[in-house]
Amino acid sequence: MSYFQEGYVLSTALIDSISALLAQPAIAAVLGLVLGAGLLLASRNSFEHVATEDPTRGLLFVTTALMGRLLVATLLLYAYHRFSPAGYPFFGIALAGAFLVMYTFELVRYAGLHRYTRPVAGSRDGR
Repeated sequence: MSYFQEGYVLSTALIDSISALLAQPAIAAVLGLVLGAGLLLASRNSFEHVATEDPTRGLLFVTTALMGRLLVATLLLYAYHRFSPAGYPFFGIALAGAFLVMYTFELVRYAGLHRYTRPVAGSRDGR
C-alpha cells in the first residue's frame, strides 16, 4: 500500500512541527556540527586520490571535490534558511565553525606543525 496511490497528502502540521524543531538553537547547532564534520570527512577522502603517477588528474579531482563541497554547503545553508529561518544563524555558525576548526586541525596534522616546538626559557637543553 503506497501513500501516493491512496491519495494521502503530507500534513502541513508535520512540516510546521519539523520547522519548529529545527528552529531550536541546540538542534540547529548540533545539526550544523554534524554536517560540518561530514564535509570535512569528504575533504579528507578527496586528497587520497592525488598520486605521483598522475598528479594533474589528482589535483583536478581535488578541485572538483572542493567545488562540490562548496556547492553542497551553499545548498545546505540556503535550504535551512528557507525551511527554518529562526534556526539559520545557529546552524550557519555551527556548520562553518565545525568545518573551519576541524580543517585547521587537519592542516596542522598534515603539515606536521604539532611536532615542532619553540624552545622555552629555562628548558633542559638551554636553548
